[in-house]
Amino acid sequence: MEAAGAPEGRTREPLPRFDTPNLLWFFGAITGVGAGIAVVANMPGSARGLWIFLVALGFLAAHVVVSAFLLRKHWPVPGGVLAAAAVAFVPAVGVGFERLIGVLPRSAGDPAYDPFQHFKGAVFALGLATVVAGLVAFALVRFDFILATVAVSISVTAQFVLPAFDSRPSGDAHAFTAIVTGAVLVALGLALDLRGLRRGAFWWHVVGLLSVASGLSYFAADDGGVKGWIPMLVAGVVVLLASAPLRRASWAAYGVVGIYAAVIHYLASGLGSWKFPLVLAAVSLGILLLGIALHGDGIASRLRARRASAR
Repeated sequence: MEAAGAPEGRTREPLPRFDTPNLLWFFGAITGVGAGIAVVANMPGSARGLWIFLVALGFLAAHVVVSAFLLRKHWPVPGGVLAAAAVAFVPAVGVGFERLIGVLPRSAGDPAYDPFQHFKGAVFALGLATVVAGLVAFALVRFDFILATVAVSISVTAQFVLPAFDSRPSGDAHAFTAIVTGAVLVALGLALDLRGLRRGAFWWHVVGLLSVASGLSYFAADDGGVKGWIPMLVAGVVVLLASAPLRRASWAAYGVVGIYAAVIHYLASGLGSWKFPLVLAAVSLGILLLGIALHGDGIASRLRARRASAR
């Protein structure tokens, strides 16, 4: 749970912590969005587009009003979480509006309107509107969790754009798009890191690495691993090694999972029943020792810095 307070180096407002109030705020907002979207999706009646538009707009407006109230009362975390929830209702509002004016079909199950196989400007507009709304909300509220919605919207919208350049794109094409999009998001996160905006960079890293991991996982499962497992192993090693100098626990998490998944794949295919868990235990011990080594190196660096400052 990340949030942006004042600019780096100044006194910041309270930030999210892993405690009971923050857990309830985030859980309540996230599950509330899911419930609200379910209500919108199940609107009955012949004027379906109108009802979707009005109900979704009502949810969005309610979240905006309560968010603004909490922010004015100096409750930045719940207010920011509700602002992020308001952004999540933008696609639902857009769907209602586009159905109302007749540019989106009533039946989402029509294969001819599959936005992952056929480029649909109306669907692309929904993704673009969500990205813009998220950026505007972040500029107003300065709460980093909103960037999670923006990053996810960019990742999904990139898949909607793919059919404009590749008619009837294959699964490989979508997986490659996920990898490229994820790399771009990670690059944006690194650019923010270079400016000292670490909290702002967090969600770009998390969503970007998740997008890369999903693409590599598809290749690994699709062809027996020829195009997936080796890149996943290499990427895992690079990300894990880079996590220490970048001081990014999210990178370490993805790196460890990538390495471990690839190692399990190759060990399972080359070892017997009793050898596999034994070697797996050795690998797990190696990861543990690597963590101890990195932690010890950090302690040694801090001690050297203290001795230098004491002279």
